[in-house]
Amino acid sequence: MESRNLLLNEIVIASAELPTNLLEYYTLPFHLNKLPYQDIQKILISQQSWIILRHLEIIPRYNRLMKQVLNELKLSELKISNNFFNPASFLFISSPNFVTPFHIDPEHNFLFQITGEKEVLVNDASVAPLISSSEIEDFYANEFGYSLNFNPDYLSGLTRIKLAAGEGVYIPFTFPHMVLNGNDISISYSLTFRTKMSERHRRVHLANRALRILGLKTNKYGESRFGDFLKSQLFPLLNLVNVR
Repeated sequence: MESRNLLLNEIVIASAELPTNLLEYYTLPFHLNKLPYQDIQKILISQQSWIILRHLEIIPRYNRLMKQVLNELKLSELKISNNFFNPASFLFISSPNFVTPFHIDPEHNFLFQITGEKEVLVNDASVAPLISSSEIEDFYANEFGYSLNFNPDYLSGLTRIKLAAGEGVYIPFTFPHMVLNGNDISISYSLTFRTKMSERHRRVHLANRALRILGLKTNKYGESRFGDFLKSQLFPLLNLVNVR
């Protein structure tokens, strides 16, 4: 309990160092930089709430932490190379039994559990994808405003991964997933980045979306290496169709 209180106090301190547009909270009627951690704890326990601190790396101590984690990942068996860009880090604080809705992300995502427990339900989209290419296209066209519809039949296609404090999971870009919190407040740290592969994936899907808008048929991502290369190169022109 004491360690969690220290973490919640640090969250208040960090939130005061971030621009307000990088703070997100749901059902919390306060500004994070004006409230002591005891009240945050009370509201999190009594309501279905979440707090997100985005782009922690703009704070020097969290920038050092992010670089340290990236170095550890590069030295791990995951064989992360230097060919990544736009690294970013986030803190997620949420209520007991809170459910993060079914969604996808455009980046490689490493999620580390700090305190509390949660269960990550993720679809291996490389084997048996639950969502269509057109849904991914629409997501890329509106990454911050797009949400996935969840069908209960999807449950059989999701792998359950339980996370306790000190454990983590890697979620590849655009792998559909949802998160179920345990019976206590959950605090998690997320480190994300993009790669040439994830950027090509985004460009090709957006190019396909533009071609569909123009009434043209096209191969899905991965069906033609040359076609994907050509779409990626023509992306700046084709994407004008998506944003008009």
